[in-house]
Amino acid sequence: MKGSYLLLLLFTCFSIAIQAQTYYVSPLGSDKNIGSKDKPFATLQKARDIIRKNDHSKNSATVVIKGGNYHFTTPFELTKEDGGTKEMPVIYTAAANEKVVFDGGTNISSTKFKLVTDDATLKRIVPSLRNKIYCLSLSELQLNHTKILPDIYNDDGGIVGFFVNGERMPLSRYPNMGYMAMKKVIVNGGGQEKKNEDWANFYAAGSTEKRAPRPGIFEYRDNRTSNWVNQLDRGVWLKGYWRIPWQNECARVAAIDTISKTITLKKPVPGGIGNKYTRPEGNGKEQYWLLNLLEEIDSPGEWAIDYKDNKLYFYPPKDINQCSITIADSKEAVITMKDASNISIKGITIEQSVNEGISIEAGSNNLIAGCTIRNVNKYGIKINGGTQHSVQSCDLYNLGEGGVWLSGGDENVTPRVPAGHRVVNNHIYNFSQLVHIYTPAVNVGFTGGGGGGHHTCVGNYVAHNLIHDTPHGGIIYGSWDNIFEYNEIFRMCTVSNDLGAFYSYDLYTRSGNNTFAYNFIHNSDDGDGIYFDNDHFNMHVYGNVLALNSHGGKRGTGYLFKHGSMPKTAYPLDCYNNIAINCGLGFEFVTSELPENNWKNNITVNCRVPFNYKYVGADGKEVKKDSTVANGKNINYATDPGFEDMAKMNFKLKPSSQVFKDLPDFKSIPMDKIGLYKDEYRRMLPTDKEINRFSNGDGSQSLNQAILDRK
Repeated sequence: MKGSYLLLLLFTCFSIAIQAQTYYVSPLGSDKNIGSKDKPFATLQKARDIIRKNDHSKNSATVVIKGGNYHFTTPFELTKEDGGTKEMPVIYTAAANEKVVFDGGTNISSTKFKLVTDDATLKRIVPSLRNKIYCLSLSELQLNHTKILPDIYNDDGGIVGFFVNGERMPLSRYPNMGYMAMKKVIVNGGGQEKKNEDWANFYAAGSTEKRAPRPGIFEYRDNRTSNWVNQLDRGVWLKGYWRIPWQNECARVAAIDTISKTITLKKPVPGGIGNKYTRPEGNGKEQYWLLNLLEEIDSPGEWAIDYKDNKLYFYPPKDINQCSITIADSKEAVITMKDASNISIKGITIEQSVNEGISIEAGSNNLIAGCTIRNVNKYGIKINGGTQHSVQSCDLYNLGEGGVWLSGGDENVTPRVPAGHRVVNNHIYNFSQLVHIYTPAVNVGFTGGGGGGHHTCVGNYVAHNLIHDTPHGGIIYGSWDNIFEYNEIFRMCTVSNDLGAFYSYDLYTRSGNNTFAYNFIHNSDDGDGIYFDNDHFNMHVYGNVLALNSHGGKRGTGYLFKHGSMPKTAYPLDCYNNIAINCGLGFEFVTSELPENNWKNNITVNCRVPFNYKYVGADGKEVKKDSTVANGKNINYATDPGFEDMAKMNFKLKPSSQVFKDLPDFKSIPMDKIGLYKDEYRRMLPTDKEINRFSNGDGSQSLNQAILDRK
């Protein structure tokens, strides 16, 4: 009996050993080692290649990554043969209590930077800084992203990422804060085809033959512009909100006339220049700024690439010898997962990439958990297709574009097939730093700019995220069957408006049945809350609390439902049990003739305009006010109706609240469940003070423009 017991014990131990294999990687290791704790590998690639040889149906594998920096000039690639199973996943995790950093940059020795000494270049530098500007020759570095910027572009232009001591350095800019403004448009340019948008620029007199669009020409105000005339051959680029706050191209300058004080752009801006509501001359408030010019390096940290000299010029924020300098230039993300499944990435910091931090394509059931992704030029994480991928308890910030980009599922079959991706318990902030518009914290089915756009993104779950500080939108969505709940979003639209915490511009034929429940949206001067800019077919909006504190802004609508292109037949909509507090406009609802809605039990508190109900007229265009579009009771309160502590932004209703007396069916909203929570990956929560939670910000960068097309 004893012998049998010992054999059984040995067999059990052997089985466990087969099922769980652990390898170690360390910057101090060697790929000639066996990958043990005492003799770790040096690279992730070595551990991956060893795991590839395992039978994943019988073996799980964990790679424990010791603290330190791991540089990836090419991606760490995981493919179909690198995954595990649901029961036996492959895990890459940081060692307990150790900081592991994956960076996609190339270290550049500070000794390669030389003080500018030649007279011709010194004359271009601000006189007081002529002994402080350094240059780096790019010829020997053979970088991918130092080719000349395009004549016109609407992203980051493909420029390198430039980092010092782990922080992104700002591309040179004039003015350093705020904007210049056009004085008057001379030629709108851009190829407009509507009669009220300056046809004379594109058609010969009396002719209907279309001409090629002309570049825009405008009169400038700022006399500093004359300083740039001699640098046009090197490249002078202006980035601007040329016609509307949701369009932000960068355009190269072709000519500057200092006598007439005009600037001619090299290529037409789509839609032309000049405020679209006041064509042809514009409104004289169209903001723009200059970037990437040596002459405008005047603040510590600023840099610029001179494409004629093939040099990078830099004003270091401290002694150049104390600067750890990295240039991000890789062609792909730091980690790429293609057709890979059942892989977990845990506790790793990913930074300094000219592309995404992590790219996942196809595959299933991959988990990114407890990671920090920062200082990348594109999205922090891009999930393109596949099923049941999760991003959980990560911190994503200082991003050139957005936080998490999702696609997947099938919307063209019945029933629709969900992707099942999850974005849960993430802190996403300070994003859209390079591409300022339509790059949200989470993109769930929206492709394109102001004209809308769509990609398939069915059946995903976005919940308990903390999102704040972005020049444009919070979460942008389209497609079908997505759930957004328990998110906290604030300080969105700090620069440009006509967007909000949740925004869509999609068609009823390809978007619907999305749910918005128990979200807390607050503190935004110019942002809207839940905003359906076109259609809102079969949407479910309930239990949300919006306290925008937007009385000083041009926008600030809590809930905005535009009729869009939906047919004049019955269509379902749920909007109930919601609260709007201190908004410019609480609820605006535009419907067709035969609404089939559940529009009731909503309250507003101290909103400039509480409710605005509109009907689309018989011609499909005329809009008139009609309160009968609501099928139940909605109430406005001028003062606190009984919150726990309105002054401290605690909007949980007391049991004795007047709301429950006026609306007996109103359900208490679980404010304490909204936002981040502690779990095995997120051990601490940010304090109100750390994130300045209940401030609208200083408003210094806001364009503060009214948008007139609200129908």
